[in-house]
Amino acid sequence: MKRLIFNFSIFASLCILLSNDPISSGVYEWKEPVQDTHKNPKSSVLFEGSTKHMEWLQMNSEQLEHSTKRIRITALENEEELYIIKKGILTVLLNDSSASLVPGSMILLEAGKDLFIQNDNSSPCKYYLMKYRSRARIDKGKAMQTGGSFMKDWNKVEFKPHDKGGVRNYFETATIMCKRLEMHVTTLNAGLKSHDPHRHEAEEIILMMDGRTEMQIGENFYKGKDGSVFFANSNILHGIRNEGTTSCTYFAFQFE
Repeated sequence: MKRLIFNFSIFASLCILLSNDPISSGVYEWKEPVQDTHKNPKSSVLFEGSTKHMEWLQMNSEQLEHSTKRIRITALENEEELYIIKKGILTVLLNDSSASLVPGSMILLEAGKDLFIQNDNSSPCKYYLMKYRSRARIDKGKAMQTGGSFMKDWNKVEFKPHDKGGVRNYFETATIMCKRLEMHVTTLNAGLKSHDPHRHEAEEIILMMDGRTEMQIGENFYKGKDGSVFFANSNILHGIRNEGTTSCTYFAFQFE
């Protein structure tokens, strides 16, 4: 029995170490969420590990089936959570405010805070969930200086057209976990680059909503479509191009 306990402890420690391996820059695809016993929502891990600015980061695909009651979610005291709706409608209660969020909407849940979600519809609601812990010392007093937990409804974010397509600017803010967290949605016309390949200190995630793209990350080129998630590490050369015949749309967010 002692040997069994000892071996299990080694295995558990190894799993923790492996989950904190650096995340590789590249493209990751949406996975259909899987059932964990009778858990609702279902969940699958797209990628997980460490980055320059995050001690631990995990990106999941999630699916919430029809639910007759609100499900309470509490973020851990040392983690922040970011939700992006992919398909369906998610009914949300956050900070005493409720909303029915459509695809393209998002939620930022601060460490230690509560979120209540419900799916009133017969069809499932699918969304991305990113959880992360900062390498920097967590300053709880910082919460008083930031906007705290919040949500953005796709239908209420202004679309600003420009010569390459258009943009929806969601936010740029500091959080308990991030010195800077910025998010926008780009609509890019057929055959165009959003900009020339470049580098920056912040890590960046591109989350495809529709269309076909090719993204350069370092010396490699990756194809993207609906459900593709590109991850670019800090200070790596990267740039995206619409290689389709119609416009494409994608989330882009940076964090450091």
